[in-house]
Amino acid sequence: MVDVEKTLKNTVKKGKVTVGTKQTKQCINDGKAKLVVISKNCPHSNEISKLANKKKIPVYNSSSNSIDLGYTCGKSFAVSVFAVIDDGGSNILSVVKKQ
Repeated sequence: MVDVEKTLKNTVKKGKVTVGTKQTKQCINDGKAKLVVISKNCPHSNEISKLANKKKIPVYNSSSNSIDLGYTCGKSFAVSVFAVIDDGGSNILSVVKKQ
């Protein structure tokens, strides 16, 4: 079984993502997001989930907190939410659907 965290790391490294609540909401509204990843302690998780569901964009609720998700993304700061615009060939959507 493929590790979701490893696939997320590949997606951030090789693909195109937008990090942050404001940028993710904008990405969802513009219809650019293919997947939304939310940390378990995201303060705006309900709002973002509802917005993504309304636009029929899949949401992955990570079991990681924002600090761990930031580390997974290769960032030196906490990441509570990000949107995947281009998966960079990582097949993140099929991996997340299996979960």
